[in-house]
Amino acid sequence: MGPVVAATQAQFLLLALAFCMLIICFLGDDFSVEYVARHSHRLLPRGLALAAVWSGHEGSLLLWVLSLCLWSVLFARRYRHDPDPLYPRVLGILALITALLLMLVIGLADPFARLLPPAVEGRDLAPVLQHPGGIVHPPLLYLGYSGLMLVAAVVVAALLTGRFCSATARVCWRWAVPGWCALTLGILSGAWWAYGVLGWGGWWFWDPVENAALLPWLSATALLHTLSVARRRARFYYWSQLLAIITLVFVLLGILMVRSGVLLSVHAFAPGERQALPLFALFTLLSLAALGIFGRRAGYGRLRSAGPGPEETGILAAALLFSAVLLIVLTGTLYPMLHSLLGRGRISVGAAYFNRATLPFGLLMLVAIIMVSVQRVPGRAFFSRLPALLAHGGVLLAAAGIAASVITRQEISLNMVAGQQVALGGYRFRFERVDLIARENYTSEQALITLWRGEQQTGQLRPGRRFYTTRRQTMMIPGITSGLLYDGYAVLGEKTGPQRYALRLYIQTGISWIWGGGLLMVAGGLCSAWQGRWRRG
Repeated sequence: MGPVVAATQAQFLLLALAFCMLIICFLGDDFSVEYVARHSHRLLPRGLALAAVWSGHEGSLLLWVLSLCLWSVLFARRYRHDPDPLYPRVLGILALITALLLMLVIGLADPFARLLPPAVEGRDLAPVLQHPGGIVHPPLLYLGYSGLMLVAAVVVAALLTGRFCSATARVCWRWAVPGWCALTLGILSGAWWAYGVLGWGGWWFWDPVENAALLPWLSATALLHTLSVARRRARFYYWSQLLAIITLVFVLLGILMVRSGVLLSVHAFAPGERQALPLFALFTLLSLAALGIFGRRAGYGRLRSAGPGPEETGILAAALLFSAVLLIVLTGTLYPMLHSLLGRGRISVGAAYFNRATLPFGLLMLVAIIMVSVQRVPGRAFFSRLPALLAHGGVLLAAAGIAASVITRQEISLNMVAGQQVALGGYRFRFERVDLIARENYTSEQALITLWRGEQQTGQLRPGRRFYTTRRQTMMIPGITSGLLYDGYAVLGEKTGPQRYALRLYIQTGISWIWGGGLLMVAGGLCSAWQGRWRRG
C-alpha cells in the first residue's frame, strides 16, 4: 500500500494547491481569470468571496474532485498498514473516478481559463447566493456525495474480489456514516438557505435540483439501516450492495441533472450545451459499469433461509419504505424531463403530487422507526442503542415540525404604513418604519416590524428590498424571527404610496423543530461513528 498511499496523498496535495490558488484569485480580485470575472466583484464582502469560489460550474466541480480526493486520502491512511488487497482496489476505483472528473475539469470546466484583456471589473456574485448558506451548503453536499461514492467503491471492489462479508460491511458502514452526516447537513443547510432567501415562507419546494440531493440521501439512509445489520450478522448483504450501487447512480445523476442544462431551476448551473454530452457519457459509463458488476457478481449474500428477527424485520421494512419514497420522488423528478425530451411539450409535477404520494409511506416509515426504536434487543445495552435513538428521535422531531408548519401556517398580504398593525394567528405584526441602508455592493430599503403576543413583544423582523448595483437586480430578503413554538416571517414588497408598502406576513409553528430534528439525526450518526471507533461492529 505504500506507493498507493503516497500517490493518493500527492494527488490530494496538488489539487488542494490548485484550489488554494483559485481562492487567492478571488480574494485578490484577479479579473484576468474568466471564472473570477464572472462570479466576483471588488466590492463583494470577503466572506462571500468563498461562496463565489464554488458558486459556478467550474469551481464547484473542482471542489467536488477535491472532496473525493480528501476521502481517498483518509481511506488510504486508515488502511495503509493493512495487507488486505481490497483496499488498493478501492483506491484504484476512486482514482479512476477522479481521473474522469478531472478530464471534465481540464477539458470543459477549466476554472483558470484566462481572459485577455482582463476585465476591468467583475460581474458580481448572483444575489441569491449572497447568504451564509452559500458558503456552507455546497462543501457539505460535495463531502456527502464523495463519502457515499467511497462506500460504493468499497462495494464494487468487494464484488470484484468476490468476498463481501460482515467485515466488508463494517468498512462500508464506517465510511457511510460520516458521508451520510455530511449530506444531511448539506441538505439541511440548503433548506435553511432557501427559507432565508427565496421569500415564500417555506423551506422545500420539491424543485428537481432539490430532489437531486434528496434521492441519494434516501438510498443512503436505507443503506445505513441494512449495513447496521450486515456488519453484525450475515444478513442483508444483497440489499447493502444494491443500495450502495444505487446511491452511486443517484450521485452521478445529480451531476447530470444540475450541470447539463437539461433542467431550469434557480439552483441549477447553466454551463452550456457542450457539457451535456460528456456529462451524460460519464453518468452512463460509471452507472452501467457499477450496475453490470453488481448484476454479474452479486449472486450471493442474500438473506439466510431462517427468517429475520423482530429488529431485522423493522429495519427491512424501513429500508423498503425509504425505497418506495425514493421511487416516488424519482418518478416525479424525471417524468417532466423525459416528457420534454420526447417532444411532447413541457409539463410540471408540483408539490401536490409529491405530498400526496409520499404521505402514506412517510407515515408508515414513522411507525416502523418507532417500532425499531422501542424494540429491546437482547445483549444490547442502552448506550449501544443511543445513536439510533438520537437519530430516530430526530426524524420524529423533524416530522412533527413539518406537520405543524403545514397545519398552523397562516399568511396575509396587505399594504401598510408606519404605525399600522395587523393580527395574524394570535400575534400582532406592527410596521414601525423603513430605513435606507447602503452596503458595499447593494443599497436596501429595510423595514422594521415588531411582533407582539398580547402586550409582550416577542421579536423583531427586518425584511428588505435590496438593489444590487452591478447586476442591476432587485431582491427581496425576508425578515425572520424564530422561537421554540413559532416563526414570524415577513417579506417587503413594492412601495405603493407615500410611506406605504406591500407586505406579506406569515406565522407558523415547528420550523425550528425541523432544524433541530436534522441536527439530532446528525448527532446520532456522529455518536454511532464514535462508538464504532472503540468497539468491533
